[in-house]
Amino acid sequence: MSLGNKAEFINDRCYIFGSCSGLLLLYIGHFFIVNPLTKKFRIVDHSGSKLLPHIVGGVEKADPYDPDGPLVRTERAMCVGFVVDQCRITKIFKIVCILEMETKYRFEISDGDSWRLSKTTLTTSSKSGLKKRMRPVYVDGNLHWLRNDWSIIAFNPETEQARLIPCSFHPTPDTKVLFAANDETNLLTLISGTKKAISVYTLLGYHKWTLARQFKNVSMEESDLECWNVVAYDGKCLVVREKMIRSSDIELHVYDMEADSWGVFETAKCWSQDFYTFKPSFFSIEDDEQTKVLVPSDDQRLSYLTTIMEMIQPVKETHKDD
Repeated sequence: MSLGNKAEFINDRCYIFGSCSGLLLLYIGHFFIVNPLTKKFRIVDHSGSKLLPHIVGGVEKADPYDPDGPLVRTERAMCVGFVVDQCRITKIFKIVCILEMETKYRFEISDGDSWRLSKTTLTTSSKSGLKKRMRPVYVDGNLHWLRNDWSIIAFNPETEQARLIPCSFHPTPDTKVLFAANDETNLLTLISGTKKAISVYTLLGYHKWTLARQFKNVSMEESDLECWNVVAYDGKCLVVREKMIRSSDIELHVYDMEADSWGVFETAKCWSQDFYTFKPSFFSIEDDEQTKVLVPSDDQRLSYLTTIMEMIQPVKETHKDD
């Protein structure tokens, strides 16, 4: 899922921070937890957060945007994680912010009603920043953040335990990287791509990375190629995006893991920065009446929210008879 052209008029003022269990975490001046299928939403008060102002704010005086407007700074968006625990009867969700301090990491947690800084601190032996614009991945009860050296910070929002997962392989300068989860196996996945081949690595246990799949990349005309990258993976399909030098079109190529073949998914005119996997659900969103945040019915942010929910429609799967 990508907002693409249809949301071009709002993409400076709205950002999707996470997608989990059919719910989206949006920032439009406020945090909104949204179910596009049921059209229900909840506003999360983030005024008690110590870290969010540094993630979604940071407007300088020389910035061309209006500093009074609800603009979001997306460079540090990977510092926010969003999880939904479907096993709980209470249907709990949590928002986790990570703070980088050289070789030390801290975590701030919200259950939607309040914010608190976890007592957990993780110290690493080497300095390596979180990879920009690479969203955290939620697998097996843990949020995972990818660092520039391909090592991973893992944090469990329930137990508040944190650990560093080392990486035994390192990217070359021309390697494209995607951090994702295999929805089929519920395994953490690293995608390493070059113009010739794409490799899929999965994490077994706590430290063992194994090469699960390797296949040829989609054919590209290098002389006319402006840029390309791997943008999405869910275990069934992998999506590569490419743009040619003298063309305004953006090609999205989909590799079917089962059929072992490439196909063209879509041609777009907008270079969307982020793609999300989204599985519709009827997961309910309930407000605590004592902590409920209210906004006027004519608030412009609600108009943005409605636009986004209308754009996201569930797609029915079709099955061919054998």
